[in-house]
Amino acid sequence: MVALLIILHSFFNNPSHRPDSLQTFHINGYAQGTSYSLTYVASQPLVSKTEIDQLLQSIDSSLSLYKSFSLISAFNKSSKGIKIDHHLETVVKKAIEVSAITNGAFDISCKPIIQLWNNQKKPDIPPAKDDIRKTLAHTGFQHLILKQDSLLKDHPNVQIDCDGIAQGYSVDQLASIFIKKNIKDFIIELGGEIFASGHPINRPNWQIAIQSTAHQLDDISKWKVALNDKSITTSGSMNKFIQLGNQYFSHVVNPITGYPVSNKIIAVTVIANDAITADALDNALMVMGIEKAFQWVKKYPDLGIYIQYVDEKGIVRETTNSEMKKYMLN
Repeated sequence: MVALLIILHSFFNNPSHRPDSLQTFHINGYAQGTSYSLTYVASQPLVSKTEIDQLLQSIDSSLSLYKSFSLISAFNKSSKGIKIDHHLETVVKKAIEVSAITNGAFDISCKPIIQLWNNQKKPDIPPAKDDIRKTLAHTGFQHLILKQDSLLKDHPNVQIDCDGIAQGYSVDQLASIFIKKNIKDFIIELGGEIFASGHPINRPNWQIAIQSTAHQLDDISKWKVALNDKSITTSGSMNKFIQLGNQYFSHVVNPITGYPVSNKIIAVTVIANDAITADALDNALMVMGIEKAFQWVKKYPDLGIYIQYVDEKGIVRETTNSEMKKYMLN
């Protein structure tokens, strides 16, 4: 559920050769309803677009809600559960782990409550409280059971939505292709989710500009970070919102309360060791709100977080933890 754009610009207009004949190679395409961009440094082409697309298609066959034949679609239609593959098993395991450590602020079982809001005939009127209460009765990671090669549910109404974690997982799987080929210098971007390894030619690290609001388009150097062997992802709501009367709420629904988030956060950016973790946590921290998010992240000092929010006067502000500041270039 990435709404914030992270713009890669470090490898453009750079020399593509260096004395040891290494070159910069690019692969671009479209998958999972968004674009992807991969850049790597090698002496010859080692990764093909075909193998990238084949991997992403296999992930879609497991995790895509838009594919009627996908495993996740089959699980949501089932009354008790289904046999699953490695993709869905890995994502569900990670989702349950993040749900547990965030006390439910991230939860893939929130699909029914999201659907309840999306199905409102009048978008400016919220669902009935009783409908929300009934839907929440079957929402929560505790309703999911991983057993050997199967994913089970304790009630037919339990459904999952992996959109808040699937692209992070996809980025990590793409990274594994490069790692298996012993490519050390590469960067992967899929739908704004990024993993960077090593560095580009003639530079010490990959530099990434974070853009979250329209007025920053002409000043991409304002929020620049340097990455080596880290992932960066963002969840934001600056262009997606729900209007209820005169109030505006995030498109992100709090899986605990069943209502859209309304804590004035515009976007949450997370730096972590892998993309699947960062992707899940940027959603969870947005649900928590600023104060709880910073209290929570103290337990995980290797996580960098950057939050943009609107203050009482309607002015966009930002705040970061000390770990994120290590990566910021200005």
